[in-house]
Order: sequence, then C-alpha cells, then structure tokens
Amino acid sequence: MNNNLKKAFIILCLSLNACTSPEKTNNGISIINIADNIGEGYLLNISEIAENVEYIPLETNDSSIIGNIRNIYFSNGFFILKTYSNSSGIFKLFDKKGQFYNTLNRQGRGPQDYASVYCLDLYKNSIVLLTVNKIIEYSFDGKFTRSIPLELEEAPSGFSRFKKLDDSHYLLIPRVSLKYQCKYTAIIIDSASKPKLLFKYPDSEIEIAKNRVKTKSLSDASTFSNEGVGKVITGNNEFIMSHDKEFKNIDTVYKINYGKYQITKFNVGKSTKNSDLINLSNPILESNNFIFFNLVLRALAHKPMKIRPLLGRDNLLPFSCAVYDKRDGSFRLIDQSEDYQKGFIEDFEGGPAFWPNYISDDEYMVSFVNASEFIQHAQTHKVSDKFKKIADGLTENNNPVVVLVKLKK
Repeated sequence: MNNNLKKAFIILCLSLNACTSPEKTNNGISIINIADNIGEGYLLNISEIAENVEYIPLETNDSSIIGNIRNIYFSNGFFILKTYSNSSGIFKLFDKKGQFYNTLNRQGRGPQDYASVYCLDLYKNSIVLLTVNKIIEYSFDGKFTRSIPLELEEAPSGFSRFKKLDDSHYLLIPRVSLKYQCKYTAIIIDSASKPKLLFKYPDSEIEIAKNRVKTKSLSDASTFSNEGVGKVITGNNEFIMSHDKEFKNIDTVYKINYGKYQITKFNVGKSTKNSDLINLSNPILESNNFIFFNLVLRALAHKPMKIRPLLGRDNLLPFSCAVYDKRDGSFRLIDQSEDYQKGFIEDFEGGPAFWPNYISDDEYMVSFVNASEFIQHAQTHKVSDKFKKIADGLTENNNPVVVLVKLKK
C-alpha cells in the first residue's frame, strides 16, 4: 500500500468510528502506540471528528479589551479568558454570543480573595482557582462560594495543577523536588482538605532525575479529565493512572508505548535537541472519544513545526500535535497544513487550522484567532461567505475571535 492509500485508509477508519479494536496489554490496559507511528504525519480535516465550527467575535469596548490571550475556557455558555498581561489573576467573561459579561478580579488579602492564580478549572457554574495554599471558587458573577485550604504535609512544596472531579473532590498535582523528597505525584482530597487517595511518585522517574546532567529535578505530573474522571501521567512514565468512582483505588488506564524512543535513567543524559527521544508536553486534553497530545520529538520530527512567537523571529520547533482515538486505538501525528498553523484543517468555513485550548464537559472544543490574523486569513485564503462577513466587520484593534467546535458523538 503506497503512502497516499495508507493515509486514505486511516482517514476512512476515523470517519467510520472504528475499523479495529484498541490494542491492549495482557491485563487489558489500552496501549497508546507512539513508537510505531513516528515518521508518519497526516493532514486531518476537522469535519472528521466535529459537527460544526462557529466563529464568535468578542465584543470590544473599554471594559472588555483583553490583549493577548494566555488561555481560553468554555462552560455553560460562557467563555472565560486569561491574558498574558493579567497573569496575577484577572479574567474576562463573555457569553456564547460574544457579548461582554463581566470581569473576575478578586485580587487581595482577604479570606475570599487571592494574591495570584496558578491554575483554573471550570465545574458546572463555578470558576475554580488554584491559588497560594488554597482552592477558591466563585460563581460566574464573581461571587465567592467556597475556599479549601491546601497546607498538606504530603505536599511540602505546594501544588502546580489541579482538576475538580465532582462536588466535593479535587485532584491535585504537587510541586515535586529531590530536595523535599516528595513521595506523591498526585493527591485526591475532599472538600475538607482530607487526602482520599495518594498516587506514589514513580521510582523510574526519580532515577531519571538523578541521572540528569544539569538540573537534577523531578517532573511535575500532567493531569487531564473527562466526565469527572481524572488522569495522571508523570514525566516520561509509560503509564497513565486514574481512580475508581469511590476514590479508594488507583487504576492504570493507558500504557504509552514509546518503544526505543523512551527517556530512561540510562539515556536521559543524551536527551538533547538532536537525540531520538520523545516526551509529552502540556497540555493534554480529553473528550469522550479522543485524547489530544502535544509531543516533543527532537530529531525524530519529520516535519518541524514553524511558529511565529508574539515577539521575535520565526522558529522551527521539533514538536507535533497528535490525536489518540479511544474507539479504535489509532494514534496519529498531525502535520502542519501550512506555516504558523497547528492542528486539524478547518474544512467547514475555510478558517485557520484548529487545535483545542480547552474541551468542555458538553463536548465543545474552544480556541481563538487574533483579529489581525483573522482578517489576513480571509484576504489570503478561500473562505466561506460567513467567515468573510465576520472579517469585514473587524479591525486589527478588535478583541480576538473565538473558535467553538462541537465534537461528534
């Protein structure tokens, strides 16, 4: 089978939901097979996994101007945006039509305030923030609803990431270091800040840290979730761990096959940009049917990603995004369809390539396009009349345009 036929076959499998069953270990753990797909990149249309794409210009006025977006979230009909200029914790909220709703800014020293924000999560109608030594929750109107203290002896260095799992449980990722000999890669607590389940830090990761040439540091875990079930993967570990519904037991839910490209204690000293070693990069996102990865491929990148940073010159980076289909077990590296773009080809309206920043519980993926880039794309590409009409109504000083993508069931 030549390469073009092979690509067509894989795309056909994706559109039919499942041509094969997921590969599993002897004890029934699904395998995410990265190793056997190195060197094979694909151009995938967003229509293969999504029902539609909406472009929503965000209202621009003196109160709503947001500048450069750091991240975007979507829940219950609201977009929540954090900008680079507001890293201390100021958030802008817009409704699903793009109308400005309000600003969440509770910076302060009071018991219902925060000094800074490490991480944000959304749960039902709540904005949940990980701050210094506590989790704090607000309604979308900015009203304080709950605070959870986080001074746990199991995490002497505090926490870097988290997920709210249900009404009263949180999955937390400790900041780890050899100095404090942190024993846990993740901790699940209840609303009284009592540990319910402890994920032991993998011995293999400790050995990797000890054998690093320069900075002998441990790696904070990555976490992602879907339908209230949290997932944890630490550094270069090959196992993705989760929990049962009662938060009493740890389950192994996926095994990542890095093959000969896995970083270990024996080769970590050789993990330079020219090596043939792989590691995952944040964020990892999950929907009902897919897991979306970002990979650092180093010398294995058959098509390095060309990006344009906010400031400075263009860069060629040895990265790739990838998608794992939980239904059939397929894993695909996704090539850039053109320079400066990342992810799936947007074949509904002709917009820029799409890659999610966040996936909501109701199966919406969300991202954004800066107004100037949106206008330029409309001028240089074949786009729909709907896309062009939006572009004609923008100026370069407008707020970004949100891209909202509904996943297929």
